[in-house]
Amino acid sequence: DPESYSALEAAPNIRVPVLFFHGLDDRFVPCYMSQKNYDACTAKKKLVTVPGAGHGLSYLLDTEGYFKAVREFFPE
Repeated sequence: DPESYSALEAAPNIRVPVLFFHGLDDRFVPCYMSQKNYDACTAKKKLVTVPGAGHGLSYLLDTEGYFKAVREFFPE
C-alpha cells in the first residue's frame, strides 16, 4: 500500500548515494518535499532543481544538465 510508506521516514536509513532531481514547476509533488527528503537523508547526497520543469520532466527540459549532474555525482 503506497499510502503506508513514508519516504521521509525511510530517508535517515538510506546507506547508498542518492541523487535527487526535482522540477521547480512541479505542480504534482511540491519541491519542498524533495528538500525535506534531502535534509533527512544521511547518505552521500545531492539535490538538483531544474527551473521550469514540471513533474518528472527535469531530464527532458535539461538533458545536458541532468547528465552533467549524474557524471559529477557518480564519477567513473
